[in-house]
Order: sequence, then structure tokens, then C-alpha cells
Amino acid sequence: MAVLEFRGARLEVRLGCSAAERAVPQPVDLDLAVRFSKLPAACESDELGDTVCYAALIDAARAACAGREFRLVERLAHDLFARLRPLVPPGAELWLRATKLRPPIDDLAGGVAFSLGDFAGPNG
Repeated sequence: MAVLEFRGARLEVRLGCSAAERAVPQPVDLDLAVRFSKLPAACESDELGDTVCYAALIDAARAACAGREFRLVERLAHDLFARLRPLVPPGAELWLRATKLRPPIDDLAGGVAFSLGDFAGPNG
């Protein structure tokens, strides 16, 4: 199995149940994994064109959030998945997790995350 993953791509997102919470963008971390059906040619060629460009995925995620508001982290993750899925090569699978780092809940220090994908994720 070959998996490309990145963790902690920081997005600034207007996210929250209330209009006041959505008024100011807040940090959301994006973790993503692409599971290839076969070893990417980049393993031999050392060429970016033979794999998935994670910079392009991060740019597309930022574009998906720009100028928009989300009430729920579930909706944010779903929209990100829909935007990023077409950027993954045919036969490869995508998994992602969006983590709202500072939800307005007392003593919830680790944030809140929602994940979804074509497979159980890099650890599943």
C-alpha cells in the first residue's frame, strides 16, 4: 500500500454556529491522505508530475473556503472532500479530516474534528 499524507495544513475559515463566531476567520487544520492503487511513478522518476501535488490540494482547499461561511465542521469537511476528490488520480482514494482548533466550549483543548473519505484513513 502506498499512501501520501499531510497533516496540519492551516486554513482560515469562517466557521461557527453563531454569526458572531463566523464573523472572524479562525484556524482549522486539514489532514489529508491519498491511498494509491499502485506505487506512484514518482517513487522511481522523482518527478512531481508523477504523483499528487499536495500544494495544489492545499491551494484548492483554501479556495474552497475563501469568501464562504460554514456553521458546522461536518459541512466544511464535506465541501472540502467534494472539491479535492477530483484532484486525486483515477484509482486512488482520498481521506481527510478538518479540525476546528478553538471551539467555544470550556475545557475542550484538543479541538473538534470531522473526517470522511474513500477509506478509513492513514491509521485505519
